[in-house]
Amino acid sequence: MSKTANMTVWAQDPFSDDIIPRSFRVFRKPDLGRINSRDIFVLTSVPDLPVVTEFVRAANHRNHLRTLFVREDDNAQFLPQMLYAAKLRMTRNILVHSDKDVPKRVLTAWSLGCPDQLIATAQVIDDELFVVACDHTLFRIGFEEMLALKRIPEEQRSSFTISSEGSYIHWPEADVHIDLDAVRYLKDDMWREQKDRERLMSDIRFGEAVAAFRKQCGLKQADIQGLSERHVRRIEKGERTKVDTLGILARSHGLSLKAYLDKIAEILSEGD
Repeated sequence: MSKTANMTVWAQDPFSDDIIPRSFRVFRKPDLGRINSRDIFVLTSVPDLPVVTEFVRAANHRNHLRTLFVREDDNAQFLPQMLYAAKLRMTRNILVHSDKDVPKRVLTAWSLGCPDQLIATAQVIDDELFVVACDHTLFRIGFEEMLALKRIPEEQRSSFTISSEGSYIHWPEADVHIDLDAVRYLKDDMWREQKDRERLMSDIRFGEAVAAFRKQCGLKQADIQGLSERHVRRIEKGERTKVDTLGILARSHGLSLKAYLDKIAEILSEGD
Protein backbone atom coordinates (compact mmCIF):
# COMPACT_ATOMS: atom_id res chain seq x y z
CA MET A 1 0.00 0.00 0.00
CA SER A 2 1.38 3.43 -0.88
CA LYS A 3 2.32 5.91 1.83
CA THR A 4 -0.41 8.32 0.76
CA ALA A 5 -3.14 5.66 0.85
CA ASN A 6 -3.79 6.39 4.53
CA MET A 7 -3.92 10.17 4.09
CA THR A 8 -7.43 11.48 4.58
CA VAL A 9 -8.99 14.94 4.28
CA TRP A 10 -12.32 15.98 5.73
CA ALA A 11 -13.18 18.91 3.47
CA GLN A 12 -15.90 20.52 5.56
CA ASP A 13 -15.03 23.80 3.89
CA PRO A 14 -16.15 23.82 0.19
CA PHE A 15 -13.63 26.61 -0.34
CA SER A 16 -11.00 23.83 -0.48
CA ASP A 17 -12.45 21.78 -3.33
CA ASP A 18 -9.64 22.26 -5.87
CA ILE A 19 -6.53 22.18 -3.65
CA ILE A 20 -6.46 18.57 -2.44
CA PRO A 21 -3.95 16.25 -4.17
CA ARG A 22 -5.50 13.23 -5.83
CA SER A 23 -3.52 10.88 -3.59
CA PHE A 24 -5.72 11.84 -0.60
CA ARG A 25 -8.98 10.19 0.33
CA VAL A 26 -11.61 12.89 0.72
CA PHE A 27 -14.92 12.93 2.58
CA ARG A 28 -17.42 15.76 2.98
CA LYS A 29 -19.58 14.73 5.94
CA PRO A 30 -18.85 13.73 9.58
CA ASP A 31 -17.56 10.15 9.73
CA LEU A 32 -15.97 8.94 12.98
CA GLY A 33 -15.04 5.73 11.22
CA ARG A 34 -12.29 7.69 9.45
CA ILE A 35 -10.29 8.41 12.61
CA ASN A 36 -8.28 5.22 12.06
CA SER A 37 -6.59 6.79 9.04
CA ARG A 38 -2.93 7.37 9.81
CA ASP A 39 -2.67 10.99 8.63
CA ILE A 40 -5.78 13.16 8.93
CA PHE A 41 -6.32 16.73 7.76
CA VAL A 42 -9.46 18.79 8.36
CA LEU A 43 -10.43 21.90 6.40
CA THR A 44 -13.05 24.09 8.00
CA SER A 45 -14.06 27.70 8.64
CA VAL A 46 -14.55 29.47 11.97
CA PRO A 47 -18.37 29.09 12.02
CA ASP A 48 -18.08 25.36 11.22
CA LEU A 49 -15.67 24.54 14.05
CA PRO A 50 -18.50 23.01 16.18
CA VAL A 51 -19.28 20.62 13.30
CA VAL A 52 -15.77 19.16 13.21
CA THR A 53 -15.02 19.28 16.94
CA GLU A 54 -15.84 15.70 17.90
CA PHE A 55 -13.97 14.23 14.95
CA VAL A 56 -10.95 16.48 15.46
CA ARG A 57 -10.69 15.65 19.16
CA ALA A 58 -10.95 11.91 18.48
CA ALA A 59 -8.34 12.06 15.70
CA ASN A 60 -6.01 14.12 17.87
CA HIS A 61 -6.47 11.70 20.79
CA ARG A 62 -5.23 8.89 18.52
CA ASN A 63 -2.33 11.11 17.39
CA HIS A 64 -3.58 10.88 13.80
CA LEU A 65 -4.47 14.55 13.31
CA ARG A 66 -1.81 16.30 11.27
CA THR A 67 -3.44 19.66 10.57
CA LEU A 68 -6.68 21.46 11.34
CA PHE A 69 -6.96 24.21 8.71
CA VAL A 70 -9.21 27.05 9.83
CA ARG A 71 -10.13 29.60 7.18
CA GLU A 72 -10.37 33.17 8.30
CA ASP A 73 -13.56 35.02 7.37
CA ASP A 74 -15.78 37.72 8.84
CA ASN A 75 -15.99 35.69 12.05
CA ALA A 76 -12.22 35.38 12.56
CA GLN A 77 -12.27 37.62 15.62
CA PHE A 78 -14.20 34.89 17.43
CA LEU A 79 -11.66 32.15 16.68
CA PRO A 80 -10.12 32.03 20.21
CA GLN A 81 -13.56 31.78 21.80
CA MET A 82 -14.70 29.15 19.31
CA LEU A 83 -11.61 27.04 19.94
CA TYR A 84 -12.06 27.36 23.69
CA ALA A 85 -15.75 26.40 23.50
CA ALA A 86 -14.84 23.39 21.37
CA LYS A 87 -12.06 22.42 23.82
CA LEU A 88 -9.60 22.35 20.95
CA ARG A 89 -6.32 23.25 22.60
CA MET A 90 -3.80 21.40 20.41
CA THR A 91 -2.79 24.71 18.86
CA ARG A 92 0.38 23.36 17.22
CA ASN A 93 -1.82 21.42 14.79
CA ILE A 94 -3.90 24.45 13.80
CA LEU A 95 -3.11 26.59 10.77
CA VAL A 96 -5.24 29.67 10.24
CA HIS A 97 -5.31 30.85 6.62
CA SER A 98 -7.08 33.41 4.47
CA ASP A 99 -6.57 31.85 1.04
CA LYS A 100 -5.94 28.45 -0.54
CA ASP A 101 -2.17 28.70 -0.74
CA VAL A 102 -1.37 27.56 2.81
CA PRO A 103 -3.45 24.34 2.87
CA LYS A 104 -2.39 23.57 -0.70
CA ARG A 105 1.30 23.82 0.21
CA VAL A 106 0.87 21.69 3.33
CA LEU A 107 -1.17 18.95 1.66
CA THR A 108 1.23 18.84 -1.29
CA ALA A 109 4.22 18.57 1.07
CA TRP A 110 2.62 15.64 2.89
CA SER A 111 1.71 13.96 -0.39
CA LEU A 112 5.40 14.22 -1.39
CA GLY A 113 6.55 12.89 1.98
CA CYS A 114 8.53 16.01 2.92
CA PRO A 115 6.48 18.23 5.29
CA ASP A 116 9.65 19.06 7.25
CA GLN A 117 11.38 20.42 4.15
CA LEU A 118 8.83 22.89 2.76
CA ILE A 119 7.36 26.18 3.97
CA ALA A 120 3.69 26.49 4.88
CA THR A 121 3.54 30.19 5.67
CA ALA A 122 5.62 33.12 6.89
CA GLN A 123 5.08 36.54 8.42
CA VAL A 124 7.19 39.53 9.41
CA ILE A 125 6.63 40.79 12.95
CA ASP A 126 8.73 43.76 14.04
CA ASP A 127 12.34 42.87 13.14
CA GLU A 128 11.80 39.12 12.91
CA LEU A 129 10.70 36.70 10.21
CA PHE A 130 8.41 33.93 11.47
CA VAL A 131 8.49 30.83 9.26
CA VAL A 132 6.19 27.82 9.72
CA ALA A 133 7.20 24.55 8.05
CA CYS A 134 4.55 22.20 6.67
CA ASP A 135 5.11 19.96 9.72
CA HIS A 136 4.19 22.97 11.94
CA THR A 137 7.73 23.64 13.19
CA LEU A 138 8.08 27.37 13.90
CA PHE A 139 11.29 29.29 13.26
CA ARG A 140 11.98 32.90 14.30
CA ILE A 141 14.82 34.64 12.49
CA GLY A 142 15.98 38.16 13.15
CA PHE A 143 16.70 40.12 9.99
CA GLU A 144 20.15 40.89 11.41
CA GLU A 145 20.90 37.20 11.99
CA MET A 146 21.12 36.12 8.35
CA LEU A 147 23.35 37.81 5.79
CA ALA A 148 20.77 37.50 3.00
CA LEU A 149 18.03 39.06 5.16
CA LYS A 150 20.30 41.95 6.16
CA ARG A 151 20.27 43.10 2.54
CA ILE A 152 16.52 43.74 2.59
CA PRO A 153 15.57 47.36 3.40
CA GLU A 154 13.23 47.63 6.36
CA GLU A 155 10.38 49.00 4.24
CA GLN A 156 10.58 45.94 1.94
CA ARG A 157 10.67 43.21 4.59
CA SER A 158 6.97 42.35 4.35
CA SER A 159 6.96 42.43 0.55
CA PHE A 160 7.72 38.77 -0.09
CA THR A 161 6.12 35.82 -1.83
CA ILE A 162 6.27 32.12 -1.04
CA SER A 163 6.71 29.76 -3.99
CA SER A 164 3.64 27.71 -4.80
CA GLU A 165 5.17 24.48 -3.48
CA GLY A 166 6.77 26.15 -0.44
CA SER A 167 10.39 25.59 -1.45
CA TYR A 168 11.52 29.20 -0.85
CA ILE A 169 10.59 32.75 0.20
CA HIS A 170 11.39 35.50 -2.30
CA TRP A 171 11.77 39.27 -1.84
CA PRO A 172 11.51 40.50 -5.47
CA GLU A 173 12.71 44.07 -4.97
CA ALA A 174 15.86 43.00 -3.10
CA ASP A 175 16.18 39.81 -5.20
CA VAL A 176 16.67 37.67 -2.08
CA HIS A 177 15.68 34.01 -1.81
CA ILE A 178 15.87 31.82 1.30
CA ASP A 179 14.74 28.25 1.74
CA LEU A 180 13.96 26.12 4.79
CA ASP A 181 17.41 24.52 4.73
CA ALA A 182 19.00 27.94 5.25
CA VAL A 183 16.60 28.70 8.10
CA ARG A 184 17.20 25.34 9.80
CA TYR A 185 20.96 25.69 9.38
CA LEU A 186 20.82 28.97 11.28
CA LYS A 187 18.36 28.00 14.02
CA ASP A 188 18.66 24.22 14.52
CA ASP A 189 21.98 23.11 16.04
CA MET A 190 21.43 19.39 15.36
CA TRP A 191 20.44 20.11 11.74
CA ARG A 192 23.54 22.27 11.27
CA GLU A 193 25.84 19.55 12.66
CA GLN A 194 24.23 16.95 10.39
CA LYS A 195 24.56 19.15 7.30
CA ASP A 196 28.18 19.99 8.15
CA ARG A 197 28.97 16.28 8.43
CA GLU A 198 27.25 15.57 5.11
CA ARG A 199 29.08 18.44 3.41
CA LEU A 200 32.41 17.29 4.83
CA MET A 201 31.85 13.73 3.61
CA SER A 202 30.81 15.03 0.18
CA ASP A 203 33.96 17.18 -0.04
CA ILE A 204 36.15 14.27 1.01
CA ARG A 205 34.58 11.99 -1.62
CA PHE A 206 35.03 14.69 -4.27
CA GLY A 207 38.70 15.08 -3.32
CA GLU A 208 39.21 11.33 -3.49
CA ALA A 209 37.67 11.29 -6.99
CA VAL A 210 39.99 14.12 -8.10
CA ALA A 211 42.98 12.13 -6.87
CA ALA A 212 41.71 8.91 -8.49
CA PHE A 213 41.27 10.58 -11.89
CA ARG A 214 44.68 12.25 -11.70
CA LYS A 215 46.27 8.87 -11.08
CA GLN A 216 44.26 7.30 -13.93
CA CYS A 217 45.76 9.94 -16.23
CA GLY A 218 49.28 9.18 -15.00
CA LEU A 219 49.76 12.62 -13.47
CA LYS A 220 51.57 13.49 -10.25
CA GLN A 221 50.39 16.25 -7.92
CA ALA A 222 53.39 18.29 -9.07
CA ASP A 223 52.24 17.97 -12.71
CA ILE A 224 49.19 20.21 -12.20
CA GLN A 225 50.28 23.45 -13.85
CA GLY A 226 49.00 26.55 -12.08
CA LEU A 227 48.57 24.94 -8.65
CA SER A 228 51.18 24.16 -6.05
CA GLU A 229 51.66 20.56 -4.99
CA ARG A 230 50.48 21.55 -1.52
CA HIS A 231 47.26 23.07 -2.94
CA VAL A 232 46.50 19.93 -4.95
CA ARG A 233 47.09 17.82 -1.85
CA ARG A 234 44.59 19.94 0.13
CA ILE A 235 41.96 19.60 -2.62
CA GLU A 236 42.40 15.84 -2.71
CA LYS A 237 41.93 15.70 1.06
CA GLY A 238 38.55 17.43 0.76
CA GLU A 239 39.18 21.18 0.78
CA ARG A 240 36.36 23.07 -0.96
CA THR A 241 37.30 24.01 -4.52
CA LYS A 242 36.48 27.16 -6.50
CA VAL A 243 35.35 27.05 -10.12
CA ASP A 244 38.53 28.66 -11.43
CA THR A 245 40.59 26.05 -9.58
CA LEU A 246 38.52 23.30 -11.18
CA GLY A 247 39.28 24.91 -14.53
CA ILE A 248 43.02 24.62 -13.85
CA LEU A 249 42.60 20.94 -12.94
CA ALA A 250 40.59 20.35 -16.11
CA ARG A 251 43.20 21.99 -18.37
CA SER A 252 45.97 19.97 -16.74
CA HIS A 253 44.08 16.84 -17.79
CA GLY A 254 43.56 18.19 -21.31
CA LEU A 255 39.80 18.54 -20.85
CA SER A 256 37.13 21.22 -20.77
CA LEU A 257 35.65 21.96 -17.37
CA LYS A 258 32.42 20.15 -18.27
CA ALA A 259 34.24 17.06 -19.54
CA TYR A 260 36.44 17.02 -16.43
CA LEU A 261 33.46 17.25 -14.07
CA ASP A 262 31.70 14.50 -16.04
CA LYS A 263 34.71 12.25 -15.42
CA ILE A 264 34.70 13.08 -11.71
CA ALA A 265 30.95 12.37 -11.57
CA GLU A 266 31.55 8.97 -13.19
CA ILE A 267 34.08 8.06 -10.52
CA LEU A 268 31.74 9.23 -7.74
CA SER A 269 28.85 7.20 -9.16
CA GLU A 270 31.03 4.07 -9.24
CA GLY A 271 31.47 4.38 -5.50
CA ASP A 272 27.70 4.59 -4.75
